[in-house]
Amino acid sequence: MASPLQSLLKLFKRKKAPPLACYLTLDQDDSHVHTAACFVNVQPLAVAEIFQSQGCKACAPAMPTILEATQDPNLQVLTYDVTFFNHLGWEDTYASRRWDERLKNYVKKWGRNTLFTPMVVVNGVADGGSGGGTKEEIGGVIQSARDIAHVMDWHILLDANDTNVKIDSDKLETTRHDVLVIVYEDKTEVVKIGKGPNKGKKVPHKNVVRDIVKIGEWTGGNMIYDLPVSSAQMVPGTAAVAVVQEPLGGPIVATAKIA
Repeated sequence: MASPLQSLLKLFKRKKAPPLACYLTLDQDDSHVHTAACFVNVQPLAVAEIFQSQGCKACAPAMPTILEATQDPNLQVLTYDVTFFNHLGWEDTYASRRWDERLKNYVKKWGRNTLFTPMVVVNGVADGGSGGGTKEEIGGVIQSARDIAHVMDWHILLDANDTNVKIDSDKLETTRHDVLVIVYEDKTEVVKIGKGPNKGKKVPHKNVVRDIVKIGEWTGGNMIYDLPVSSAQMVPGTAAVAVVQEPLGGPIVATAKIA
């Protein structure tokens, strides 16, 4: 089976034109500089990262509510299974220590020393879902993350075609951000647990993340980054999304579906 990295080539097909409205005079050259007026006021794509475990007793009953609350065309759902409960008798079939570290990085960034599952993290800046939470609580987390994005005093747009990822921004200088491609299984799957605290229960998983590939860094301005290129065929059912994120659990400031 081809690796996720080898399977990206077919993913990157240009969608509709990005929501830019840049007005140029006929005698202008390519020295155009973006301002706030260039960016149309649209609902940007947000990222809801769900951290769960097949061995977590709270996850099985909580996941249906979380998945229902995150059904939104302007929301990219990604699932990361963690290994924290593997010692309880059932080894999570999707868990990775990489996702343990990703969740820990968020918690450290927020100045906390405890975490929980299931946990929903939206745009790297808002979280909830302890014990599952309610549909209204999860909706509040999503709205909180969007409110934070709305008060930013600069703009950024992420777009992808068949060869690269492009950033347009009126922020000329900023702290370092990673440009990431997140590869995931584009489906919802129910796993029946054979042992441990959830023995016999069925736990749903949506868009399980398989890999995160860093393709560059962004420190402001307009940039273009080459995508991984391969002649291998895409693994059936695999999709990807590009994000621009501050390192080590920082905010996600831009997202683009490229599946």
